[in-house]
Amino acid sequence: MQLDPNVTARGLVKLWNYFSHHIIASPGMAHPMQACFEESYVVSGAARAMDLLEDARMTAICRRFNKRQMQYQGVHWPDMYDMGYGYNTDAKGMVNCSCVADNASTANGILEGVRCFPHLPENQEVLASVKRFIDHCLEKYLTNKGVMGVGVLNHKVNPAGMEEYWCANALFAATLIRYASITGETKYYDAAVPLVEYISTYNYKQTLWEEWSKSAPQQILIYTAEGLIAALASPEMKKRLQVPLRNVIQYSKPAGPEVVVPAQAPNLEKVELAATHQTLGDTIWSRLVARFAEFNDWFHQNQMADGSFEHPANDHFRCYEPLVAGLLLDAAVRTEGNAWLESIAAKQLRFMATNGGKLYYGLYANDFASGMAFLSFATAGEILKKRDPAAWTAALAGVFDRGEDMW
Repeated sequence: MQLDPNVTARGLVKLWNYFSHHIIASPGMAHPMQACFEESYVVSGAARAMDLLEDARMTAICRRFNKRQMQYQGVHWPDMYDMGYGYNTDAKGMVNCSCVADNASTANGILEGVRCFPHLPENQEVLASVKRFIDHCLEKYLTNKGVMGVGVLNHKVNPAGMEEYWCANALFAATLIRYASITGETKYYDAAVPLVEYISTYNYKQTLWEEWSKSAPQQILIYTAEGLIAALASPEMKKRLQVPLRNVIQYSKPAGPEVVVPAQAPNLEKVELAATHQTLGDTIWSRLVARFAEFNDWFHQNQMADGSFEHPANDHFRCYEPLVAGLLLDAAVRTEGNAWLESIAAKQLRFMATNGGKLYYGLYANDFASGMAFLSFATAGEILKKRDPAAWTAALAGVFDRGEDMW
């Protein structure tokens, strides 16, 4: 199944209509969502949707988000972005949390605005803000092998068990790579190398909080995939990752041999799985490729007939799932050998454009899920507009002409 311009246009316009009327599009300074990292996915979707819909409100969403993050930087915790939560302090004045992972999501949303709108006059100031955040994390939260810890959590810096944290390494690696690609500051590619090795070799099925079995594999898969895809798509990272493993894992268990057939697969078919063609190898790059192939196999085997995926153990965590399509499409067009992922993404987008998908994910009600869906549809729209501009224009016109599809 390939991307359908009519399905993509319908889903994108409905989400654009929702967020263009949402408080996130308001010039007010009040936090439109509880968590700033949740906003960041709306911001990234708006940045990509601007060229597709030619609506200046999308640019404004990005600029207002970036301005607010710069104004509040360091207020929550020195050099870190405001998270929208975790403000309560202990007797020593230490905040409850200022997490590297959530801050990195915010930084990634900021950087997407800079990438999509390189002409904006404030971009140098924005990039200086991201650099301030990056340098703080590199100074304060790394292990002695260059792996990222959780940051501030439960009023402590990198508390026991969180000296290394899979989500922080994945999302912060993406921040480093994206920042380096925009600025040309190559030392940040170098800083990302141990983080990428970590997310390519750690045992994500035996994490401290047991997210794989107790919440949802989707949570681990999407966040880790952000870092994996950023590295796979970067020629600069590929050069740096063609080196032997440095065995950077100190506090977490490294992954053992992977069982190719996941225990949770509901629709298992006898197919050639991508991971079976990958040898682990002894380089960071080979482990990176093998890990992403393993993730892709999970999506392949666990996608349900309607386009959703094997239901999470805790259904609250289905809100993470709408980002799957966007990430797989990024990988399909930006990484080698993954064009086949478009079929998985297309099937999920078709579901999300229906009333059934709206109800299942809570779209237009759950802002986190809606923001992730917005980014996924915008990513699909970018591909379709580049593939066939006339077909994309016609699909958009059809949605606007029908009108009711906007709601």
